[in-house]
Amino acid sequence: MPRSRSRLAPAYLANALALAAVSAAACAPLPVPGSAARAQTPEARADAAIKTAMAEGPFPGISVAVARGGKIIYQRGFGVADRDGGTAVTPETRFPIGSITKPVTCLAVLQLVGKGRVALDAPAGRYLPDLPEPSRGVTVRQLLEHTAGVPNYLENPDFPYGKPVGFTRKDMLGFFADKPLMFPAGTRFNYSNSDTYLLGLIAEAASGDSYDGYVAANIFKPFGMTHSDFGASSVRASGYLSRGGAYRAAPAYDWLVPFSAGAIVSTSGDLVRFSQGLFGGKTPAKVRNMALSGDKLEDGSANAYLQGCLIAGDLDGKRKYSHPGSIYGFSSHLAYYPDDRLTVVVLTNSQGERYPPLTLEHRIARIFLGLPEPDLTATPFDAAEAAWIAGDYRITNRRLGFEALGFVVRDGALQLSYGGAASGAPLVPLTALGGGRYVSTLDSEQIFAFTRAADGSVTLTMRYYDADFPMRKAG
Repeated sequence: MPRSRSRLAPAYLANALALAAVSAAACAPLPVPGSAARAQTPEARADAAIKTAMAEGPFPGISVAVARGGKIIYQRGFGVADRDGGTAVTPETRFPIGSITKPVTCLAVLQLVGKGRVALDAPAGRYLPDLPEPSRGVTVRQLLEHTAGVPNYLENPDFPYGKPVGFTRKDMLGFFADKPLMFPAGTRFNYSNSDTYLLGLIAEAASGDSYDGYVAANIFKPFGMTHSDFGASSVRASGYLSRGGAYRAAPAYDWLVPFSAGAIVSTSGDLVRFSQGLFGGKTPAKVRNMALSGDKLEDGSANAYLQGCLIAGDLDGKRKYSHPGSIYGFSSHLAYYPDDRLTVVVLTNSQGERYPPLTLEHRIARIFLGLPEPDLTATPFDAAEAAWIAGDYRITNRRLGFEALGFVVRDGALQLSYGGAASGAPLVPLTALGGGRYVSTLDSEQIFAFTRAADGSVTLTMRYYDADFPMRKAG
């Protein structure tokens, strides 16, 4: 739940403007391992990747766990959990995991579907009779897949992001439940904390238990997640906001505000257990199959956001299911590679300026999957190519928390502006890779690919959380 103009998207683009604010002089492409690094053991290479991320992110502390077949093969803590006290991060350090809570919530709801207590295509109002229109008419399936069109409460300018305490469920519903839908339900994708907030209320109504009580009894306990809960006052890492390389303490928050959309506190080991519990024998095949199912959007394209609140994508051709997390000074990433039965968990106590935990997750996953680092060899700047690329690109059927990306030619390079070329946002220089492909100088995992059709129309495909998101040039 980071705060910025683009705060509405998952962790990565939520920090877009903070990323852009870093000076171009500090934006050299991130280093990639050379032959000497490849000669090291996987563990030593992972250690080096994490240390680089701590400096480049920057992050005060990082906890990482890697498991194959449910068995942890690498687990480390780096840096400090508390900058004032200097407490070291260990594998047992607990971090708020933000939106990685969403797959837990969706699993809880799908368990109830499997028990016949919730129907996927029933309207939310069946379980929440006091829920106002238009939210009461959207279906459980649409809430799971974030196609309901319910506005993200973080978009509401009246939501007091800087002081997220003291709100009842009724208060929270007031920020979004009676607001007009952003589009006809079921037609487009829009990542919305409001959708998963409603799923938590539905789980309470259908189970007869509190949301946290149900999750503790039906997910944490059977999966062996003994270090996971919702207690904001329990012992855990401290969260920080990083700007210009300096840290300040993040605001405190009441867990009932993010609730089922982002309130869980956990460890890297417990998230390995969650992955094992979801993808292994502790989840009935019927429920797991629903979690890994998705539907097409109105235009016939596949929605990469599945019913289990998991993103279906790939890393260099390796299938994966994943989800990011970001909340008040913490950011994280959880990924599972089914063909290799590999789980990678990255937890941090900062919302990094340069890149999110996803980038570190990629680097660690490549190490343990035996994948080479991508070839990001720069090519000479092509002014003619940049000329037909320059302009604003609008979202199509997948809303990411912003309406446009702008590309301008400045100082002999193509540069990116979040929100559009006229938005006034700071520019991020891009490095040309050839053939209409560009990489951000802030994040080596953020790739933009432009194609021009015979009629002159231009399409942008943005690689976003391991899935391709198309955008069309305006005008």
